[in-house]
Amino acid sequence: MERVFLNRSEALLRRYPKLEIEIYFKYDCGGVALIERYSQARKLGDRLRVVKTFDPSRYAAILVVDTPQILVDHPSIQDKAYMECHTAYAKHRTYLQEWQTRLKGLIVPSSGFLRVIEDECPGLRGRVKVVRNFVPRLPEIDRLPSLPAWRAPLFLYFGRIDGHKNLGEFIDGVCSASHNLRKETLGIICGQIDPAYSLMEAIEKSHARGTIAVLPPVPFENAPVILKMMRQKKAVFVSCSTGESFGLSVAEAMTAGLPVILSDIPAHATLVANRAKFLYPLGDVRELARKMAAVAGQYDELAEECLELSREFSEDAFLADWEGVFGEECQAWGEPVARLEAELSSPVKTRATSLGV
Repeated sequence: MERVFLNRSEALLRRYPKLEIEIYFKYDCGGVALIERYSQARKLGDRLRVVKTFDPSRYAAILVVDTPQILVDHPSIQDKAYMECHTAYAKHRTYLQEWQTRLKGLIVPSSGFLRVIEDECPGLRGRVKVVRNFVPRLPEIDRLPSLPAWRAPLFLYFGRIDGHKNLGEFIDGVCSASHNLRKETLGIICGQIDPAYSLMEAIEKSHARGTIAVLPPVPFENAPVILKMMRQKKAVFVSCSTGESFGLSVAEAMTAGLPVILSDIPAHATLVANRAKFLYPLGDVRELARKMAAVAGQYDELAEECLELSREFSEDAFLADWEGVFGEECQAWGEPVARLEAELSSPVKTRATSLGV
């Protein structure tokens, strides 16, 4: 989530030169140090900062991200607060059932996820707004680190690693794709591993030693480097996730020019404009392998198509969505003292974000 909000912050600071951004963590799981380091590196310290207390009286508009505790602690903000839901884990968004009739509105990061939320919470119909996440255009990198002498076909998963991401199916797909392509394939997995998930057990279960390479996790600010390296190697990005609110890693891969094969879930389908060539039915390893082989065989053409699709989650798209929801507030950000405050949390996979002016 920190990646999402830092991307947003930079876009909004560029758009509104008098804007200041404060970030408040109700629970800090390492995000404070990350944002402070990022703000310092980007020379944003005078306009992007972390605060230790949350004073809602300072703000005219407030967003609360997946942490209803804030509404309990500060009931007076309910009439001006938007809840913002980003969690793909259904058990962590059950709070919406209780709050659906009391919220001013709800913001979600994709139209596909909007449909999921409205099905789960009919009381929110008509009050759910989409503010798309976005991926900044990748910076120019003069010199990339070297990778082993891997040869295509390569298949990449880059992102959080846990049971929800369905890595066992990815591994089985890599193994099966070798039969379709009549050559050896290599799957590459890179990301932060949930301690409760055993990746090595999944690899062993599929007898995939030697077919799967596991890279150490990469700090989010270095994601463009690993993705550009994988683009040079003509890797195909594959996500077999069982649920996403947006699919940030997929979006980053497409922006880097990698073609993708994705499980056919609403958020994934939105990213690729429902184009069947990039989607497969969850649980169907045979179809997954067939699609992986097909994309590998048309690499350059489909990479270009994914790059073109990535324009739908550009900075301009985000700003258009943002101003569609916060048009009046945006006008105030041109005043001499304008602020944006954000609150992030927590150690139990819930987050609160308040954005206020």
